[in-house]
Amino acid sequence: YRHPIPMGISGIDRLLKGGLAKGEIGVVLAPTGVGKTTLMTKITNHAFNMGYNVLQLFFEDNPKIIQRKHITLWTKIHPDELTNRKDDVMKKVKEIETTMPNKLVLQKLSSDSLTMPQIKNMVRKMIADGIKLDMITLDYIDCVLPDKNLGDQWKSEGAVIRGFESMC
Repeated sequence: YRHPIPMGISGIDRLLKGGLAKGEIGVVLAPTGVGKTTLMTKITNHAFNMGYNVLQLFFEDNPKIIQRKHITLWTKIHPDELTNRKDDVMKKVKEIETTMPNKLVLQKLSSDSLTMPQIKNMVRKMIADGIKLDMITLDYIDCVLPDKNLGDQWKSEGAVIRGFESMC
């Protein structure tokens, strides 16, 4: 029996009967433009704030956009006001850098050019470099190329998801 890792997001933890267990994956499916990336960033940010080492992988967004989402969550300053309140922002970022012993790693990947084994090797290198990962979020798994063509899009995407689960 693997104990779940409660992330402290009560609604999600309740739905998942306490959270995801080590090695389990959760999948968020929704139409374009409804906030999947924002939700993934909030989950990632919350896990980091609880002391977990988190890797956030993404394909389509600019790293600065993801970084701004995290800063907005930490400072509670509206994104439109971040530039005007740069001193407050920098103070909070410095505070997080100096007080949080865990890691939040944001990594933009090349869309439609990486396979799950390549991502797995990247994660292994991070672990070998001393970063113990507690959680990985991946935004969008459909940007990962199947490592072999199974002749059917659904089977190929299923193989990618199973590869991600295996890595976890």
